Amino acid sequence: MVGIIICDDDRFMLDMSVEAVRLCIAKEKLAASIACATQDFKDVLLFVEKNPGSYLYFLDIDFGRNSLNGVDIAKLIKKNESLSKIVFVTSHADMGMDILKSGVEAFGFIEKTAEKNKMLQGYRKYLHLALERITGNSPADEPSIRLLVGIDEYVSLPISQILYVETDKIVSHFVRYHTVDGSNISVRDTIENVLKSLGDNFIKSHRSVIINKNYVVSVSDGVVHFAGGERAACSFRLKNEVMRKSGVKRA
Repeated sequence: MVGIIICDDDRFMLDMSVEAVRLCIAKEKLAASIACATQDFKDVLLFVEKNPGSYLYFLDIDFGRNSLNGVDIAKLIKKNESLSKIVFVTSHADMGMDILKSGVEAFGFIEKTAEKNKMLQGYRKYLHLALERITGNSPADEPSIRLLVGIDEYVSLPISQILYVETDKIVSHFVRYHTVDGSNISVRDTIENVLKSLGDNFIKSHRSVIINKNYVVSVSDGVVHFAGGERAACSFRLKNEVMRKSGVKRA
């Protein structure tokens, strides 16, 4: 399974990249998933600090007035994980040579364009290349849970792909699993029973919410913020404990 990290400070381009990658994965049934998608490069650095490993990055070059640019971020990534693959997504086609001169080993380049099909082809190309070159556990090797979703109908859900679980707001006595790829599954269960079955990476952020602490990037105003931009409720009583166990610092 290849984990994918996407970072672009332009919200429109970020959403477009996420949509393109998800489409490629779903259409071609690739063993890959988006682990983190964010506008803030600090979220990326925090995520990989808490979840070390080899990833495929789709990284913007120009982060505006931030102190670091895409090349600086790539150097930090490569310093800690040399096997990760970095694809630069940029509207500055002339920066390719500058990147090469910087010493950063680029896995490739995708040009930002209004032609969605052209960009889609770029994402598809590098997804396939990364699957060939990045080694990792296959989905079958990952710890998973078996969920009853119908009469004698089960789905197997890798535990690492669970972002958070909450009491279902629509159906009584059900809980809803939210995954890192944006999907969700509702099953009959209790929050307490789910917490016992998921392991040490999961903690309560609210009496009706369990979160995967590895994906938390910040906690503020009664909300847990995840690496992919998703949010879940956090009670005032549990805020300090969530921050401590998730390894996030006060703003």
